Amino acid sequence: MKLIVQSDDLGITEAVSCGIEKGIRDGAVTCTGLFSNMPAAEFAVRLISPYSHVCLGQDINLVAGRPCADPAQIPSLVQGDGFFKTSGMHRTKDAADGNQDHVILQDCLIEVEAQIRRFIDLTGKKPEYLHSHSYSTPATWRAMEIMGETYGIPLVRDLLARYNVSRLASSWNKKPFTLEEQMKADPMECILGDREFPKKPIGFIGTHCGYVDDALFGVSTYTMIRTRDLAAVTGPSMRQWIRENSIELISYRDLISQEGEH
Repeated sequence: MKLIVQSDDLGITEAVSCGIEKGIRDGAVTCTGLFSNMPAAEFAVRLISPYSHVCLGQDINLVAGRPCADPAQIPSLVQGDGFFKTSGMHRTKDAADGNQDHVILQDCLIEVEAQIRRFIDLTGKKPEYLHSHSYSTPATWRAMEIMGETYGIPLVRDLLARYNVSRLASSWNKKPFTLEEQMKADPMECILGDREFPKKPIGFIGTHCGYVDDALFGVSTYTMIRTRDLAAVTGPSMRQWIRENSIELISYRDLISQEGEH
């Protein structure tokens, strides 16, 4: 089996970024996506710059922190103080309206492009993929599709479909996800328990590796679970599982380059 291990939310905080760096350095992480709008984004880019083999994509974040675009240009995405509306705020509005029409496509287009431009400014290159963070609507997906086409950047959703990439049969992530549940979660139980997964040609495991700092509690409900994910991808059980199943760790870059060789 060829296996992609993705860790989302690089740059959401400094501590999370340090955890992802450890997941790359000492573990199985092959892909990570940057939150280019967050204050820790520049720190995160410097932190992982030595790891040129890692596929660095863009996590399109429309619910945490401040936007890259002028808040006045994207009113359906922001609160009065200029910060993004949270995913919880959006879901409350969804339930009240019975639809997601309150998220406007033009606003999403402006912010998605601004985040891509910020990524390019920080790294000197385009993201290798686009991935949606936390909350999505038809408008957010369409904005990612349009900007992906504009800049020539594939969406993770499309890559997984194009290459027939398999996911685990079950997931340890929940919504809502209490701190108690996060601390009890066992990613390796889900991985080891799926006996059919290693038999697939190409597989995908999505994680949220990281350490925890005070800033994280203000921007994400995924807090302690990040430490559990990090322990899983860097632990001996993961290394043994990879070895026993003759698993080759790859990235989206590898998938695309291998296709180009044929």
